[in-house]
Order: sequence, then structure tokens, then C-alpha cells
Amino acid sequence: MSESQIPSENLSEILFKPKHDYIETSLISNSGCPLPDSGDGLHFMGSPFRARWYRPLNLYTWTYLGANSLDIEAALSNIVISSNDRSRPECFDTVSQYGAGNWIYEFSAIAQRRVMRGREATERGDLIEASHQYRMASRYFAIAAYPNLKGDVLAAQASLLGRQSYRKIFNDEQRLGHYEELTFNVRGEKVTGYLHSVDNRTLQPCVIVVSAYGDTSTDYYGLFSNYLRKMGIAIFVIDMPGMGDASKIVLDANSSDVLEAAVDFLRDRVPFIDRTAIGAMGYRFSATPVARLALLRPDLFKAIALASPAVHSAYLDHKLLNSMPLSARSSLANRLNLDASGWDTIVPQMQMLSLKKQGLIGYHASNTIPVLTIFTPIDLKFNDDDLAVVNQAFKNNHVIKHKQIRVSQFAPKLFSEISDFFKEKLLN
Repeated sequence: MSESQIPSENLSEILFKPKHDYIETSLISNSGCPLPDSGDGLHFMGSPFRARWYRPLNLYTWTYLGANSLDIEAALSNIVISSNDRSRPECFDTVSQYGAGNWIYEFSAIAQRRVMRGREATERGDLIEASHQYRMASRYFAIAAYPNLKGDVLAAQASLLGRQSYRKIFNDEQRLGHYEELTFNVRGEKVTGYLHSVDNRTLQPCVIVVSAYGDTSTDYYGLFSNYLRKMGIAIFVIDMPGMGDASKIVLDANSSDVLEAAVDFLRDRVPFIDRTAIGAMGYRFSATPVARLALLRPDLFKAIALASPAVHSAYLDHKLLNSMPLSARSSLANRLNLDASGWDTIVPQMQMLSLKKQGLIGYHASNTIPVLTIFTPIDLKFNDDDLAVVNQAFKNNHVIKHKQIRVSQFAPKLFSEISDFFKEKLLN
């Protein structure tokens, strides 16, 4: 369904009216796969998993990115108390049919109420309030779509509505900056990226943000509006292979193909982006393509930032990979066009993503690109991946290790440190 075909009223109810039996999210890329016993309170790669939930509950991150905690608690409560059939009876968030208690329904319903408020504010001429309401709507649609699996039809439609709401945030370019969606080609397929810039007239540096599998392209509004825009720096948000607007690109050893195409597109086709001042950032698995391209084509970047990067051991450590909760397993399997029920056969295939196995990381660092590398205790440690980045890949490192940091402090701290780094490296 194209966006021009979406009804303008009661969007979530009309769009998601269950005319077909769609596959429930926890069964996608998981046929016959049991739920691993991950216990309660497990933090895997920064995401908090709880007993009786398929999805991680990133409450602090969601609220920092703009959601209202009362809205979230209301949705989660409705999910828990639902008496409707579940695909996995042991998991609250697996209600099979779209309706009360279904994860996508509950968060989309909240989003739609925000859309209506945004529409009312627009009719009153209150563009500031309208922008706020549409930002909230895009946030809830993004939560509804998580974990953004290929083949999850209802989640894809929630993402579509989320992007529609997100565009409406930027109804006042003088106050909020310029926003546009740009399409470029990767392996013969069209991929869309999301450009946020100070304006479309002034030459400015740009940071390409590679969205991690647990994120969406709308998660970085705060990074731009609260930090980089004020510094005069644009951001171009792209998806990882196999996800969102890069869903047709299968994740493989050439994980940096989407990023490389995005850089070339900005340099050749966007006149107000300074081609000599482009940076890139990645987080956990999305740090892999950033580090990979910086090693292969150091001429493209003036600086890069890697947060809790996965570059080698994260793809080879069987203990780490076998500790993955089900949604994390299905997420990776989904991008590889595989099924998590064959996890024992998937684990050996993961090593193709290791930059050391690809011969790009050696025993002595030689690449001179300025690199910010951030490590936190929140993440399950990737064994020696920190040493691989700092000692065996890049020699011009600025390393920040947070030995103690609260979950609620992580996102704002991360955005602040990354922004300060790019301000220093891209504007000088």
C-alpha cells in the first residue's frame, strides 16, 4: 500500500483491520523455535529482556527519545491483561490477532490518538504543538513496529504511518531545520535515507548514522535537534542491510555496501553537504559497516564514531551467540534470510561478518582516521572487540570507557559525547 492510498482518518483502525491472518511477530524467522530461558533482567547488547516478554522493554530509551511513560505503561498493561489467544502462551506480547492486547495494535492506537491531536493543532494554527504531537506519534509507531522484521506486514504498515507522522514534525524549517528523504541504489535495489540538515542552502558537514537493528530511522531526531543541528552539522540516517528501507539488501560479508552508496550519493548529489567533512557512526552491530568502510576507503570519512562496536568476537563467540534471547536471534536470522529454529547452523555462518576474519583487522593498527570509541558496562562485553578496534584497526583513537553508568544516563551521554567529537573533527 502506498502512502497516497492511506486513509486520512482513523488510520490505525482502518489500515490494520484484520482482513487476513498475518503471522504474529514472534513466529517470523522463528518457525518451531522454542523460547530460550533468558531469565529476568537480562541485558543483552544493552537491551533489557524480562521473563514472559518476547521483546526487550527499553523503557528508559523510549522515554528519552520522546515517548510518555504513562502511555507506555498503559499499553503494556493492556497487553498483560489481555485474555486473547497468544502464539506463545508464555509471552505476554504475542497476542495473535490484531486487536486488544496485540503489541502493534496497542502502540498504534496510542500513536493514532497523537495523530488526531496533531491534526487538531494544525487546524488551530499551532504548529509547535502539532510538531510535538506528530513526533510523539512517530515514536509510538516505531515502538509498535519493533523489532522491524521482514515479513511482518502489520509492523511494516506501522512503520509507514510512523514515517508519515515524522515528516509532519518539520512543518517549520526555520525552527526545526530541513528534512528530506533521498533514494539511492544499492546492488540494483532502491534504498531510502533520511537527511536532516540545518537548511538546504548552507554548506555543512554531515554525519551518516547507521541505524542498529534495535532502532528505527526516527530514533535520531534528538541527536539532530538537540545537538548536531545547533552545531551546524547535518545527519543522514540509513538502515542496516535487511532492515526497513534497506530490507531488500541481505546482510552478508559486504555489510558496508549501503553505507558506501550513501556516502557516494551525498558527495555527488547533495550540493549543500560538504564532501570533505563527512563522518559516520554506528552502534553495536551497526558499527561493523562503519568500521569496515573506514578501513576499506579511508578517503571517504573525516572521522567516525563507534559505540560498543561489534567487529570480531561478537560474531565468533558461541557462548555469546547462544545466550541471545529469541527476538535477538530472530532479528539476526531475519536479516540473513534464515530461520532462528536452525540456530546451530546459523552461528557458524556469523563469522563471515567478522572484520578480522575478512582480513581487515590485523595485529597492528595503521588506519589514521580519527575514531571515537565508546564502551559501557550496560552492554554484554564483546570479549576482545574493544582491543581489536583500538589496537588492531585504528591508531588515532579517542576512547571513552564508562565503568559505571545508569541505564537512564546512557542515551543522553552517548549523544552528547558523539556530538562533541564530531564538532571538533568535522568543523575544524
